[in-house]
Amino acid sequence: MQALRYHAERGLLLEDIPAPTPRRGEILIEVQAVGICRTDIEIVEGSHPFYVDGGPEQPLVPGHEWSGFVRELGEGVSGPPPGTLVTGETGIGCGACDLCRIGQHNACPNRVETGIFGRDGAMRELHVHPALLTYPCTGLSPHEAALVEPASVGVYAAKRGGVRPGDRVIVLGGGSIGQMAMQAARAFGATEVMLATRSPEKLALAERLGADATFDAGAAGFVASVMEHTHGDGVHVVIEASGNNQSLRDAVALARPLARIVILGVFDQPWVQAIGPLVANEYTILPTVGSPGVWPLTISLMQQGRIQAEPIISGRFPMADYREAFETVGRGGPTILKCLLLP
Repeated sequence: MQALRYHAERGLLLEDIPAPTPRRGEILIEVQAVGICRTDIEIVEGSHPFYVDGGPEQPLVPGHEWSGFVRELGEGVSGPPPGTLVTGETGIGCGACDLCRIGQHNACPNRVETGIFGRDGAMRELHVHPALLTYPCTGLSPHEAALVEPASVGVYAAKRGGVRPGDRVIVLGGGSIGQMAMQAARAFGATEVMLATRSPEKLALAERLGADATFDAGAAGFVASVMEHTHGDGVHVVIEASGNNQSLRDAVALARPLARIVILGVFDQPWVQAIGPLVANEYTILPTVGSPGVWPLTISLMQQGRIQAEPIISGRFPMADYREAFETVGRGGPTILKCLLLP
């Protein structure tokens, strides 16, 4: 079969490799679509934290946002039946430690992450995945199902932040994760959901997807504008999804007393922050990794149309055009959110 594989010395190459065989507890899947994530770009560039010093064992097949049809069930697996559209979780824990036993396999110290380290991803024609972390996506298109993973990150952020009716929520960042988190906050019943980013195009998309208010995060009076909008009260939940330190400082400035600040971005520099306001206002700081325990809920919300993935898709590329696809995502821009590879 054909597969994209990352080699530290030669970069990303489209190669012919043996097709995988499902082991006990695994499912063999015919891949239909794979999202290209900023993490994939960082792996190929060598700038991802795991890869700065050479990285995990290579070659590696990237791809942790994917969908496909079940082709074959491994030993001990009773379903879903062949032909079912499925997707699966990225982080796979050891299954034996105390964190895995309470369902927090995202924090397992012995975990592997599909397409990131320790386990090949789905940028290939056939993919194998643990049955316990594979979920049917009936009612979704293959392209929508490939974006369950980023949607689940947004849902997990809303869950971690305890979003509930009566809350005023602002999402900082208008990329695919920010747009998903904004929709998740709405689905969790927040009374008002806002989104801030620097791109007018992404602000317009947020409005189409249900934001009650949007703000230019690059404007000189951004924080003051949000505070004026909230009559000086601030927000109950801030979901930081832009991945920059100024956004974190804005998060603190926008938070009302007892607010929850959820951090989704990955930061490569220290967060310089006075502790006084955090203590005086009893803020809860909630970093997140992965999205354990919310995949069935995420799929259900997408099936109901309460989280929309289709408007976030910016481009679709056959696997042979992978270089153009990666260049497009790496270049970014106001109209680029999520591009798909189609094996």
